Amino acid sequence: MEYVSRCNLEVLSKFNNNTDFLVESEVCTIPRVNPFDQSIKDFLPDDPQISVCDNSNVFTYVDNNNLYINFTKSRNQVQYCSYEPLYYISNSFKLGKVSGNFNKSVRVTDEFIKVQCYDAFNKVIAKNFHTVFVKKNLNKKASDLRKHVVQMKNIPNIDNHRETRLNVLLIMIESTSRINSVRYLRNTRKYFLETLDATELLGYNKVAENTRPNMAALLTGNFIENSPCFKDPEGVDKCPFIWKEFSKLGYATHYGQDAYCTFYSYGMSGFKYQPTDYYDQPFHDANEQDKPQISHLCFNGKSTSVHVNERMFNLVSNLKDNPFFSLSMHIRMTHDSLTRAVTIDKLISKTLQRLHKNSLLNNTFIALFGDHGIRSGKVRRTFIGQLEERLPMMLMYVPPWFKNKYCSYFKI
Repeated sequence: MEYVSRCNLEVLSKFNNNTDFLVESEVCTIPRVNPFDQSIKDFLPDDPQISVCDNSNVFTYVDNNNLYINFTKSRNQVQYCSYEPLYYISNSFKLGKVSGNFNKSVRVTDEFIKVQCYDAFNKVIAKNFHTVFVKKNLNKKASDLRKHVVQMKNIPNIDNHRETRLNVLLIMIESTSRINSVRYLRNTRKYFLETLDATELLGYNKVAENTRPNMAALLTGNFIENSPCFKDPEGVDKCPFIWKEFSKLGYATHYGQDAYCTFYSYGMSGFKYQPTDYYDQPFHDANEQDKPQISHLCFNGKSTSVHVNERMFNLVSNLKDNPFFSLSMHIRMTHDSLTRAVTIDKLISKTLQRLHKNSLLNNTFIALFGDHGIRSGKVRRTFIGQLEERLPMMLMYVPPWFKNKYCSYFKI
């Protein structure tokens, strides 16, 4: 009642008398509100701009595991480059041995690299970081997958063949409510709901205040206050994260987010050991060390969300013959902004189209969701803002054949 008492009573009365509900049941009623209601319209820009990064000083790129110098952009300023691999080590990263100098291209076998380019006077004139898809040794997991017989409660006859094993693709967008997705994720919503015939959870709500307890509950199935593992001074490695269960079933696992201050490391010890087969933190930590403020949305010519999105697409494309679990979290772009979701909208909608066109969604479950709504600002102080802060976005896609084959188990 604390929050309700701070609301404009006239506005609250209007919604209480509104007979149009988004959710209406014996245990829960949620009013259907206009995302551009007059009470908040003045706080929302008419034409939010997509964030653009300056890539004029980015002189290298990766294509098919080869690192190239872009001489067109460098205009012959670059004489040679070298790179250092980045490795995960106990909630941080370390730099490996410097490569030999190259003046055109070089084959890369490391997953994350820091590149430096030099002029004729051996002075560093450009620096960049790249991710490279490296095929991990997943033979044992493939063997485990072939041998393992899943015993699913209430589904005794479920098929266990690879073609019926769904990949799991989770995409989290920080501070994004369902209402704000209607405002600024229009293309993504349209593609999800109309082209992919996805499902939206209209009453999906957060369980606690901020990212940490909400993500902990989603990824472990427990409230964070009931999970002693998060207080372990040695690290959170013992926590029952869901990717561990998928790993046992032979899945390749991936986790990446674009911020150094993760939900498991802020005020905690983080992971002592690499938690998933593919773990992007060394790349983002190295970038963050270069530009440490969270207001910096660009890392070496690309937005942080572009980096997250490209990594996700490369993994999905290259792991198509191996079942995978992937969690990608977009933090920086929307952490303190309602409108910057328009930048992510363009990225994700185009990526979904590419994945769909290339038949990469035929055996993949997707959940696109927020951890909570916006938690600060003028909109947050309104009735609608207080409502949407508690109702994060949740869109889910399941391939049509899966729904048809297991229609008796697929209930909405």
